[in-house]
Amino acid sequence: MITSVDLSKLNYAFMPNAALKGLKRVNYFYGKNGTGKSSLVRALVKQYGNDYNIQVFSDRNPVIMKDEALDAISLGQENTEAIKAIANYDKQIAELDKDLKCPESTDKETLNLYQQQKLAAQRKQELITKRNHFYQQAARELKNQHTSLTGPNYNKNDFEKDISYSQQLTEKELTTTNETLSAQILDLSKVTPPALPVLQDLSKLKAAVDDILSASVQSRVVMEEFVNQPNRQNFAYEGMKIHDRGSDERCAFCGNPISKDRWDQLDRYFSNEVESLKKRISKGLSMIANVHQHVEEVFEFSQTNWHLKYQSKQSDLQMAINEHRKIIVGFLNQLRQALNNKKDVPFKKISPLVVEVPEDFKDLQKSLTNLWQENTTYNQQLIDKKKTAAIKMRRHYVYQRLIVQNHDKLLKDLETAIKEDKFLEDKINRMKSSKNQLKRLKANAISKTSSEARAAKEINRLVLNLGDESFSLQPIKRLNQPKGLYQIVGRDNKPRSLKTLSTGEINLLAFLWFRYHLDDVNDTDTRPRVIVFDDPVNSNDDNSQYLILAEIQELIANDQADQFLIFTHNNHFYVQIRPSSYKNKGMFHLRRAGKTSIIQITSPKNDLSSIYEDLWDELHFLYNNKRIISTWNCMRRILETYGRFNFANDSPRKTEYNLPTCTDRILYLSLLKSLHVNSHIGIDTDIDLSGRNIETLLYAFYDVFASLKATDHFRAYWGEDLPGRGVQ
Repeated sequence: MITSVDLSKLNYAFMPNAALKGLKRVNYFYGKNGTGKSSLVRALVKQYGNDYNIQVFSDRNPVIMKDEALDAISLGQENTEAIKAIANYDKQIAELDKDLKCPESTDKETLNLYQQQKLAAQRKQELITKRNHFYQQAARELKNQHTSLTGPNYNKNDFEKDISYSQQLTEKELTTTNETLSAQILDLSKVTPPALPVLQDLSKLKAAVDDILSASVQSRVVMEEFVNQPNRQNFAYEGMKIHDRGSDERCAFCGNPISKDRWDQLDRYFSNEVESLKKRISKGLSMIANVHQHVEEVFEFSQTNWHLKYQSKQSDLQMAINEHRKIIVGFLNQLRQALNNKKDVPFKKISPLVVEVPEDFKDLQKSLTNLWQENTTYNQQLIDKKKTAAIKMRRHYVYQRLIVQNHDKLLKDLETAIKEDKFLEDKINRMKSSKNQLKRLKANAISKTSSEARAAKEINRLVLNLGDESFSLQPIKRLNQPKGLYQIVGRDNKPRSLKTLSTGEINLLAFLWFRYHLDDVNDTDTRPRVIVFDDPVNSNDDNSQYLILAEIQELIANDQADQFLIFTHNNHFYVQIRPSSYKNKGMFHLRRAGKTSIIQITSPKNDLSSIYEDLWDELHFLYNNKRIISTWNCMRRILETYGRFNFANDSPRKTEYNLPTCTDRILYLSLLKSLHVNSHIGIDTDIDLSGRNIETLLYAFYDVFASLKATDHFRAYWGEDLPGRGVQ
């Protein structure tokens, strides 16, 4: 059992180092609003909530909740929390729907998210349609104007594919591309590659000629007249050719007969050396002639075997070849002329020719071969090149149409529209996801609600006896709605609006539900149980108050295992619920003077005075401030309290033990208390107080106590005797 509560951490409400001590199994607390009753309850739960099963009834922890949409209430703390959660989910869903649904009215200047996304989607679709129309029209024009480039089946999709590869061709690129497109594929399968003649080594040929030129005839005999006289030698040699060897032959120069001895002498002198030299000269001339025959004609290569792009290079190369041919021909002519000259003067040594030996055709042949290879390779690749050229030219035309139609701006506008639509769509999807999550949470909360049918049935039995103010709870069963929802039905069996349900009636329902569920024992929770009633009576009518009062008293009387703490600010309720004997009971007052102090009450006399003094203090305040109407009310309460504690007879309570059930006893005690209180009014209500001032009202009040032989009592609490009135 809890015997004390540490309040030292509640310095904002209680006196420093305050503590609640002396708690019993049953404890009663009285304190005005603002004296810290709820703070004390929270401290109790915080300190002992782990070790004790603390059940708290309080209007700040409601177990009844209104569902305004269904005009119904929910029973049970779990249901109440669920209904709160469901209402919160519905509120959040409704808030999301403000942006997710088309508004009923479109007059607002500000568009919601749904409208913004629809406009963005419309703008995007308009730009997509404009783009597609442009692609279709451009593809149709290209197909009609340049079928050779596009083919007969070129369409919008083909045009769209070409866009990413489109490119503006330069003038040079256009020329090259057009040449490729106009080029004809040549049949070179039977064409011999162009070839230049392979010439004898010209350096060796010149060396051979120089060797012949430097050669001279050496005679085996000596003829003095010819020594160092090559001209004479040549004259004699030529003379032998024109003269006959007859006996009568005479020298054409001197006229003398030529003797046989002279002929023999000349034959020995010129012998075979001269013939040998002549043969060398002839061979040299033959070699020169052999080379010459390869270069004597101009080289011509038919351009019909060459593609246009190579014809210019072929012409230039042909010209270079023929220019070089001329150089070789000139070189050969010089060699031939030198040998012919040598032939005329075989006995004379001639200096080597001073002439540059030209290159042969090897390098030019290599250039010609390379160019021909390019020509044949180009011819072999021309089919692919034509395809490539057609694609390049087609994409060139695509590029031109893109520029004319300002395609970049169209794409930029479309990209912006797509991003905006995507952004809004993603935002909507996130909100839809949130909405779906809220719907799932709502469905989960609904699934966790429980039916309180038994509690409602028992509550209906108790409330039925409230007479004209009675009502009943009827369950609401609807698809996808939480369980534990009840409609209020009046005594006439017609539904009552929640707006007609008073705070007192709601509080009564909450109390009865709390009381009913205290009997639901949790076998798994073995902790000692503490039951706390934190201001169970707030704004209930008399019948409801006494029903609650009797129920609490019945619970305390029958439950000897649990510990009880009852807190109230209601004077009347406190007076009615407190026990006649304070033995083994905890009685406490919470008094606030700046901060709250806890005063333990040990006897009924002190307890009554404490409450009673509050009423007399209030009367002083009202009197001093001339509050006549409130003064009458305060006086009535003083007289009512005085009469209740001085004249009440407690013997009728014993009748309850003759009743068969707990419910019947509770209803009997509730009625009994109502009759008991309402039959002990300590002032005559037929007295006409109209026109009286505060002083005459006070004298009338004094007269009541005088008639009850209680003037000492009046003077003790008022603080003085009234002027002009004698003490009786």
